[in-house]
Order: sequence, then C-alpha cells, then structure tokens
Amino acid sequence: MAHHQQPQAKRELPIFSKSKVNFIPNSPITHLCVSSNRIAIAMLNKTILKIDPKDPEHPEEINLQKYDIDAKLSNMFLDPTGQHLILTFSPKDSLNPAEVMYIAPKDPKPKDVVALKGHIITAVAWNQDFESPFLLGTSKGAVFEGEILNGDVKNLKQVYDICKGNSTVICGLEFFFLPRSTKCYIFIATSKRLYQFKGNIPYREERPMFTGIFNSYINKTSEENFKEFGQNSPTGNWTGQAGNKLSILHSPNLPYPRAIAYLSDSGLMVFNHVSLFICNTVVGIFRLVENGNYVLSPPVTENGDEDFLNSMVPVSYPKSSEEDYNAGNSQSVCNLPRSLVVTDYHVLLLLKSSVKAVSILNEGLMYDDNYNEVQGRPLNIIKDPIRGTIWCYTERGVFRYTVNEEDRSVWKIFLDKGDFVKAREYSKHDADKLEVIHLKQADHCFANKEYEISAMYYAMTKASFEEVALKFVQIDDSHALKTFLLKKMSTLKSTDVTKITVLVMWLIEIYLNELGSLRDFGKQSTAEYNTLREQFLVFMSQPLVKLILLNIYVQDCVLKNKKAVYDLMASHGDQENLVHFTVVMKDFDEVIENNIANGLYGPALTTLQKQKDAQLYGKYIPVLLDKDPKATIDALISGGRMHNPIKLLPKFSSKLDNDTAKQITRYLEHCVNTLRFVDLPIHDYLISLYVYYYSEDSLMNYLEGQGTDVNRVRYDPKYALMLCLEKQLHYASIHLYTILGLYEEAVSLAIQVDLELAKTTASKPEDDVETRKKLWLKIAKHVVKEKNDIKQAMEFLKQCDLVKIEDILPFFPNFVTIEHFKEAICQSLQEYNQHIQTLKREMDEATKSAEVIRDEIHAVRNRCAVIRATDQCTLCENTLLIRNFYVFPCGHKFHADCLMSEIFPTLSQPRKKLLQELQAITLNQEALSTSSTGISSRDQLKSSIDDIIASECVYCGDNMIKLIDIPFIPQSDYEKVQKEWDPQKTRDGLFNLDPPRGILHRDSSHPLLCFARVVCVRGPERSYRDPMSSLKN
Repeated sequence: MAHHQQPQAKRELPIFSKSKVNFIPNSPITHLCVSSNRIAIAMLNKTILKIDPKDPEHPEEINLQKYDIDAKLSNMFLDPTGQHLILTFSPKDSLNPAEVMYIAPKDPKPKDVVALKGHIITAVAWNQDFESPFLLGTSKGAVFEGEILNGDVKNLKQVYDICKGNSTVICGLEFFFLPRSTKCYIFIATSKRLYQFKGNIPYREERPMFTGIFNSYINKTSEENFKEFGQNSPTGNWTGQAGNKLSILHSPNLPYPRAIAYLSDSGLMVFNHVSLFICNTVVGIFRLVENGNYVLSPPVTENGDEDFLNSMVPVSYPKSSEEDYNAGNSQSVCNLPRSLVVTDYHVLLLLKSSVKAVSILNEGLMYDDNYNEVQGRPLNIIKDPIRGTIWCYTERGVFRYTVNEEDRSVWKIFLDKGDFVKAREYSKHDADKLEVIHLKQADHCFANKEYEISAMYYAMTKASFEEVALKFVQIDDSHALKTFLLKKMSTLKSTDVTKITVLVMWLIEIYLNELGSLRDFGKQSTAEYNTLREQFLVFMSQPLVKLILLNIYVQDCVLKNKKAVYDLMASHGDQENLVHFTVVMKDFDEVIENNIANGLYGPALTTLQKQKDAQLYGKYIPVLLDKDPKATIDALISGGRMHNPIKLLPKFSSKLDNDTAKQITRYLEHCVNTLRFVDLPIHDYLISLYVYYYSEDSLMNYLEGQGTDVNRVRYDPKYALMLCLEKQLHYASIHLYTILGLYEEAVSLAIQVDLELAKTTASKPEDDVETRKKLWLKIAKHVVKEKNDIKQAMEFLKQCDLVKIEDILPFFPNFVTIEHFKEAICQSLQEYNQHIQTLKREMDEATKSAEVIRDEIHAVRNRCAVIRATDQCTLCENTLLIRNFYVFPCGHKFHADCLMSEIFPTLSQPRKKLLQELQAITLNQEALSTSSTGISSRDQLKSSIDDIIASECVYCGDNMIKLIDIPFIPQSDYEKVQKEWDPQKTRDGLFNLDPPRGILHRDSSHPLLCFARVVCVRGPERSYRDPMSSLKN
C-alpha cells in the first residue's frame, strides 16, 4: 500500500512565544498582578505602580513609605476590573503582626483591613461577574468572605477552616457557578490537597453568601471531598514566596471553567474538556440538546451529580525535573515547579530558571524557555483572568507570553492515540490532515478485521485504487469490496465518465454473481436471497446511481453502456432485476416492450401512465388499443390534456372492430364534451365513427348539440354531408343541407322521407320570403302531382300564408272540378276585396290631406307682418327700422347684419364659402350696374343669400336644436372667463330679465355675456321664410 506522507507543516509561528515588555523598573520587582489588562507592579523600594492600558506612559505611583508602611509585602491581589488592589504584609515580629491593606481606585492611600489583622492572605477568589462577594485564603488555612463597598473591604467573616486548627497554607482559591443554576463550586488548594466544595446558593443577595455551603461541611451533613497527593510537604509552612498552585481557565462565554490545573509537591492534576469529550454521548463536558447542538456542561458522576475533582487526571512533570526530584538531590526541591498557568491544551510551569509548557493530552514537553542572568530569575507566572494573557516577571523585567494556534497539533495527538473521531474534529476540515487520519484509520480497521469500516475510509483517501481493491479481493469479502466501490464512486466527479462506468458495472456484476449463486443452490425463497436482492434493488434505486447513470453530464456514457448492462443482466438470466433496472434507468421503452412481449398489457399500461410521456403513448397506443381497448382508453382519459387527440388520430386504425370503435368514440366524446377540444379533425373523426358504427340517432344528437350556425359548428358540414349521403342517413343529410343553406336540396330529400319534416325545413329561411314560398310550392307540387292529394294541398293554404290558391292551381290536373277548391277560391276573392277597400280608404285620406295643405299654402302667401316704430332687433336690441331687417313668422325680428353674424358660425364649410361668394358678387353688381337687368340679377343673389341665412329663425329653427350641445363658453376661453368671473358682479345683477318681452338683455361691459345663447321654444309648425319678412327699411 502506497501510503501518503504526513502533511508538511507550513511555515508558522511557534505555539508559545515570549516578548519583553518595554518597562525598566527603577528598583527590583517583587510582585506583579494583571486583570482586565491593567497591571499592578510592586518594587523593592516600597513603590507600587498601577498601569492603565489607556495611558501606559503615565502610570499611577503609590509610595508605601509615604504612609509609614515599612513591613515586607508578601503578596497582592487585583480584582477582575483591575481597579481594586489588596495588599498583604508579613509580620515584622511578634509585636507587629501581619497586616492587610486595601487601595481603592481613586484613593492611593492604603486602608487597613482591621478584621484581617494578623492574617497573611495567600489566595483570593474573585467572582467573574465583578459584583458578588469574594473569598480570601490565609497562610493558616482560614477562609474569609468579604466584599468591597463604598471604597472599603467590608462584611468580612471567616466561613471555614480548611485544616481544623492546624496551620496549612492555602495555595489557591477559586469558585464559580454553573450556568443558569444556583449551584456553586469552591476549590481550595494546599500543598498536598485539593478540596472541592459544592452547594446551592438560592439568594446571592444574602450575606455572608457562602456560609450555607461551608456549614453543610462543618455540620458534616456533606462529606469533605478532596484529593491528597504525597505524604510530606516541602512547602507545608508559609515561606513568604508567591506562587500559584491552582489555575482555572474560564471560558469567555461561560461562567464555569474549561480547564482546572492543580500543582502539588508530588505531581500535576488536570481537568480538561478535550480529554473527556466523546462525540454523540453525554459523557464528558458536552451534552446534546434538543436542537441537535452540543453545549458545554460539567462532567457527571454515576448518580448524575457534577464532579470536577474526580475527573482530574495526572500529568507528569517534565522529565528532567522528575528525575532530579526522585534522585533526592539537595537542589531537587528548588527545581520543582513553583507556579502554573493552564490553557486549553497545555500547562505552563514555572521552574527555578525556566518556563516549560507541557501538553495535557500526551504529557509531551512542547515549550522550554530558559531565563539567563541578564533577564533575571523568574519570580512568578500569572494570567489575566479576563483577557487571558499570560505574564511572567523577574526582578529586572516583565515578559509576556503569546499563544498561537494552540490546537494545531491536537489532531495529531489524538491520531497517535487512535482516537480518530477527535482527530477529525480537530483537523478543522483540512484536506491533508483528513487524508492522513482516514488512511491510518483504514489501516487500523483492516488490521482488526473490520473490513467494511476499513473499506469506507480507504475510499475517502487517495490510496491506490488497484491496491486497495486487491486487498479486499484477496480476503474474499464481497461486502467490504462493495462498500469500497460505492464510497469511492461517491468521491468521483461527474466528468470521470470512464471510472464511473467501470465502478457501476463492477458493482452490478458482484450483485448478480451473488444472486446467481444463491439461485443455483435453489435458495430463491430464503431470507438470505431476499435480503441480498433487496440490497441490490436499494443500490439500483440510490440517488447516487441515478446521478451517475442519468445525469446530463454522463448522458453519452449511458447511451454507450446501457446495452452492455442489459446484456450483463440477461447473461445471468435475471429477468426480474432487468425490468427493475430499466425502471431505474427510466428506459421505459424497454420496460413496456418487455411487458408487451410477455403479454403483460396491464403492467405496460401502468408503466405508461406513470411516465406522463405523450410520445410513449403515441408509440404503443396502436398495440395496446388492439389488445385491451377499454383499459387503453381509460389510460388516455386519465391523462387529461397531456395528450393531444390530433396527434393520436393517426394511431387509430382505419379498420376497427365495434368494441374498439366504441372505446375510441368514448375518448373523443371526453375530449369534446369534457376537455372542450374544438379542433376540426377531432370532430370530423368523431362524426365518421357515428356514421359507420352507430345509429343515426347518436349522430343526430351530436349534430343538434352543435347548433345550426354554419360559422359556429366545430366540424366540416360538407365532409359530414358526404359521409351521410354515402351511408344514406337522410335525417342527418337534411340537417346538414339546412345548415349549409341548401334549402331546396333539403326539402327535396325531406319530401321523400317525411312530409312534416319537409314543412319544417321549408319554414326555416324566415328572412327570405321568396325562398320560403318557393319551398312550400315545391312541397305542394309534390303533394298534388305525386300524391294527387287535393285535400292535403288545400291544407297547405292554411299552414303557409305565402301560398295562394292561384299559385297551386297550375299543379292540378285538368279533370279536377271546382268543388275540390271552391272554398279556397272564395276565401282568396274575399281577401282581394278587403285589400281593394283598404286602398280606397287610403286614397280618400290622401286627397283630403292634399286639399288641407293647398289651403294652408294659400293662407301663408297672403300673410303679412306689422312693424312698429318701437320694435327692436332681437339680437342687438336697437331699433329695428334703422337698418335692413328680417321678420320671421314666429315673431322674432333681426337686423340683416346681426342675423348674418349670428348664423354664419353655425353654417357648414361649403355653405360658408357659398355665402361669401354671393356677398362678393352682390357688392360688385351694386357698384357696377344700375340697369333693370342688374337689379333683377341682384334680387336673385339676395334671394340666394336669404335662402342661406333666413330659411328659418335662428332661435326657433332646427339649426338651434342642432347646436344645443355646444357650450356657451368655448373650451379655449374657459379658464380666462373663469378668472374674470366676479361673484360680486353676479350679485349686482349682470343678467336682467325683461318681464314684458321675456328677452335676455346683455351687458356688453362683461365678456361672459358675449357667449350667451337663448333658445326660444316654438310651436309644432315648421318655421319658414315669408316673402314679406324681407322688407327693407
């Protein structure tokens, strides 16, 4: 097996790197603490510097000597905000006990914490929410609770004694709450023991807050839970040296730790979430929640109680230090780690002159940083609990450690341990890392004879396909080989047509061989055979196979190899699976052909219906219609509009038996009546079926349903008539003749079939009287001449008012006597007499009307009009006699020029032009001629002008009625007039009605009145111009 080499690491920064802070102390550094990126530095000259990251160039300097503090500083502690500082001082002598002082954020003066006088504070446990009370541990094993209020440490109270009266130094102190819970955990570290206290604090406002937890242990209702390491403690008594024995890594998003490390004199104990995490279980610190995600939760004991202490595992010290300690060297104690800081995957240990990083996962030494004489001896290593930065300081300087991609090698550690699940998790989906992981896991599973799992992972690698396949062939495990081929196939690209084809053919061959072997031994009915066949069918139905065989990218491959697959299955005699394969391939032609060849017409139709493919229907309809017409037509009807009946018509055979013809008729009736197809060929074919395979009644029902409008019927009437005449379907032929308007042919045929039908047909051309009369005479002639039925002929005279006795007399034979139609002749003569009397009355009425009109004309000619001197023009209201004027029979009087101005805009364009020409000619003649001939010609012109402007009164004539829709104000002037309208003038009375005459006066000072029109209602008589109305002044 040609294994790939492990991926080469890119050029990258080391996991841990050290950098010196740009700070030169003016005196040796003794203590340093960091929180929220704020730094507090204590120096030998009794000076404390508080450095704010916002202004690092101007640190706050506190000189303890200024406040008469000359005791030795043993330790100092900074709260999570980096603003509150607690100092603890060693006792000078028996008369000057230890002291504890507090420095507030804005008050540099240290304040004595009287309640703690005589105690040396060795550890402080701050709460991560910055608000709750905190715990203090002393060099005598006492635990105090206190809180900072109003710039001072208050509410101090001892809540526990870890050593029950014996002096034991507390080297570490931490507490935290579980998320969304009242449960609190408290860890207390000594040189050889690590204690875990836990309990509920339902109300965090109570003071002291931690009393309830510790009281349960004092009252022994809860048993102390601790782990002890070693027998003798080299640091059992307080030496005055600062050092962290307990380090807890808090998650930035959760208030409980991701890792806990405890440093004892005999070893290192670590709890870490990574080492306990097992995917898809509730073991460790990850727990599956309802939405499918994993959330961090504490490790649990067998009874379901959270327990961090018992989940801690030992981690060896670096080899050199352990050997020195075991050798009993006088310097071995000095070479032991004195302080530690824990990260996600490592523990940084502070030794005498170096800082070493040990992997929690494999205990390997990952980093070794030695301090030289120039840098100084490292005093302590600490971590910012809020920002997570790591600091180390010597007497001469401050150093900062940077962590870069700490988890970069975690995957390799788990891989070496054989934990492939965690290795994949920490590979971060890196392709090269996954290649190494999968290959090693495949080899591991193969060696343990887990062949199917091994095959799955081999397929995910770039290992030689031939070598891997040969390994499984040699062990004769077809299941593992199938797994390998299937998984390998899923990793190929759609463009790898050749590889895909080979894998599919190989898998089919494997399945067919296994099924064939079982059939050869007669095991077709066994569970083994059914299981294997089911697996094969599942394989053939997998989306993967469909993707390979049917995807458009490999369509050419399918076309080239489909026949080979069919031949392969046929060679194994597996007809049943062959049919299934054609279904998977969607090669429904092959499925239907196989079914038809085997006489399985029902399954063939079922397959056809499932595909919803109209082309397949067209291909197999002729065969299926011949074999099972009813089921075939049912399938067509269920397809609805998917099928185009016009394309199916050629598939219907011209020689049909009655059963097939009736089924086709049923389908076409469905298309016409339900689907509403209106195509001419469909209806014509349906008519042909009615003609040849049904009675005339069925055809007539269809024809009558289509109506009698030749432009609206959906069939070809001429084609239908041809078929009906051929089959001598007289009633249908008469109906079609009528639709085509061939009434004579229709009546001629109806006379031979049914005389009543002939009468009905003759009455259909309702709008053509001549044609109807002609048709009825045709029927009468047939009755008289052919049937010699004079009585029936006489009945025609009653049925049709168009036919008279004189019309049918020529049809009677010569020997017929008058008695046969005497009554009809008398009735006809009576009708003629009535008509003559009606005409005579009308003539008398016309003569009388003419005499009345003649008298009226004579009266009008003698009519005259009396003009008074006071009469005024109706238009201008000036005296009428001052100018030429017109007087109308209605009584209106107008000056000639006023009437001309009023009537001219209403004339048509040709009459306007004619009027202008006549006026021009009149003016010329008046200027040039004064003879009698000229006067006569001028009178003719005047008469022509009068005909145009004075043919009727401008107010009472028809012209005024025609102009009723014209607005008083033209649209072009409407806005102008609207602006000029003055409501005040309206109130003053622009319109003044003259009661005696009822005429509308006009105020010419207002432009609105120039558009006013007055319509005078006239009587029913038509206005006309009296010759006397043209009197001149």
